[in-house]
Amino acid sequence: MVAAAHHPWLITAPWYRWDKAGVPASGKQHLQPTIQKFASDDFVNEFIGDPQHSLVFDNDDVVYNIDYVAVTQGRLPGRLAAFFPTRADGSPAQPGDAPTDLRQTKLVPTSTRKLFLPAHARHYLVVCELHCDTHGLPSVPAGEICQAGFVVRRRRLAVPQALSSEGTRLLRDLIAAQAVLADLDETIPVRPGAAKQRAARNARLKARGEFDAKRQAAFDKVGEQRQAIADWQLAHGIENYVEGWIPGTHKGVGNWRVVEEAPQQLEEAWFPLYRVFADPKIADHSARGRALFFGVIPTSAFETTNAGDARFDDRSLYEIRTFFRRHDCCCPMAGLNARAPDCDGLLTWSEATQPYRLAPQFDTVGSANRPVTIQMPNLAELAAQALARPIGQLSPIKFVQPQALTPQVEAGAVTGGSMGPGQICHFSIPLITIIALFVLSIFLPIVMFIFQLWFLLAFKFCILPSFKFEGGMMAELSAIPPAIGIDGQLSIDVEAATFDFDGVTYDGDDVRAELLTVANTNLPQSLPHAIAEAAGHPRELFPGVANPVHTAEAIKVRDDLDAKLAMGPLIGIAGVMHEQAALEPEPGDASENGSRLDLTGRLQFEPRRISQWKHEQHLPTTGEFL
Repeated sequence: MVAAAHHPWLITAPWYRWDKAGVPASGKQHLQPTIQKFASDDFVNEFIGDPQHSLVFDNDDVVYNIDYVAVTQGRLPGRLAAFFPTRADGSPAQPGDAPTDLRQTKLVPTSTRKLFLPAHARHYLVVCELHCDTHGLPSVPAGEICQAGFVVRRRRLAVPQALSSEGTRLLRDLIAAQAVLADLDETIPVRPGAAKQRAARNARLKARGEFDAKRQAAFDKVGEQRQAIADWQLAHGIENYVEGWIPGTHKGVGNWRVVEEAPQQLEEAWFPLYRVFADPKIADHSARGRALFFGVIPTSAFETTNAGDARFDDRSLYEIRTFFRRHDCCCPMAGLNARAPDCDGLLTWSEATQPYRLAPQFDTVGSANRPVTIQMPNLAELAAQALARPIGQLSPIKFVQPQALTPQVEAGAVTGGSMGPGQICHFSIPLITIIALFVLSIFLPIVMFIFQLWFLLAFKFCILPSFKFEGGMMAELSAIPPAIGIDGQLSIDVEAATFDFDGVTYDGDDVRAELLTVANTNLPQSLPHAIAEAAGHPRELFPGVANPVHTAEAIKVRDDLDAKLAMGPLIGIAGVMHEQAALEPEPGDASENGSRLDLTGRLQFEPRRISQWKHEQHLPTTGEFL
């Protein structure tokens, strides 16, 4: 179809994202440009070859809020050495506060989309169509367009400092309400075992006819909390505004500034849109007969503000608007040209895309998408190579030290150091790698013990425990029965099936009582022995004692644990350890390298659509709708 120049323009999502694919009436209801997701680094060529072939957004592609959940301290009341101490109102404790409660964290899904970074093996395009806003939505010819691009904007709330604490409290209440609803909807991410327990609990509620009422109450509570935030915003005149990136006079430096939603004078920085031309050899190419445009969404940039703040960060809320400038007949450069001069033609703006945030650089889900293998050197091979080559030929890393810092070591301990004259030292890469891993192995358990960050154990998985302290920890945690209803947020399902412990059958509330007994009594008694043994104090056999025990060193460790450590938070880590033990590979298993990554298992492509419009001229159609 050829569009008349006098018709106004309309920007829509691509036709294959409309409810009724290709039907003009449906297109007018989908005015937001679409964000499409890809896992291949060659995503642009893949999109041009088949615009519909992109990935489905799943539960990993949403932003999660953090809900602070109270910790049951069991038989150790008053001890506050657990994950996150809080104030009485549930807000995180600040330095100098006297914390009154213990909290653990739970992920609560939101409706905000999360975009991963290129380092996470994820890439994104913004895709839209340009039509004449008339009957049938004909495509705009390329010669009518002078410029095509998009802008990335930032959404902000102008909250006065005096109101920030009240706003934080309202947001925290909303997150807590959302957590209850998400738990019933089973959208909170948990480990497979905990997911089965959660599904079983919801099944019991449905069998008793209580689930629908409970979910409706949770849904209503979320609505009440959202309304409370809206009322608070209205009562205090808190403005929701949009900012655009305005380049400065120096390249790479700019600032965010409040802009109009659809200005006719373009001052902010923009990115080009490119038209997709259908491959003539592909009869059903999705761009055939369409003015389909795409642009690469930036998830990082070298630009900063004058104060050094990065243009894009993982805290702000962003959105995209595409624009097209109508070609002025007086402009000498006809047709679409990304570098064309501004001919002052009319700008047509799209609606804003769905808001999104960027993933942090060290997002655990994102960083797992690009696995890295560091091959440690074979010590026997190194020894042979050291004897086979002249000194210096295997040491390519050079350190030039204007002043040499030399530690003094006596009896295996650092006793001091000195600063001497400059020197040049050469090191071998295998030597540096060995020392780096050794330092990590030393400090990982120290950091866990000092700061009570036991959950860090869940981020390390070895086929065989590589450190005695961690091995001892896993052994002691195995004393906690695995077949109990403990979900991924360390809470206990008291309606779980019965289990036997020490020859006694427990169910209901007895499960909770016995579990706390194990966590707070048996574990504190046996854990000091594992720590003392890892510190180099072997158990000794005394007359009249059946089993070897530790000397005063274990007692000292136990006293330190009594003063600092509450055992309840270790319950959830015990579940992780049980699941890790169950994942040990069998002989001949393809995953004998210990990796549990599944890079493609969750990737699904969007279903391919066929135009449903009866009057489609360029593409195959089902002819369902006029």
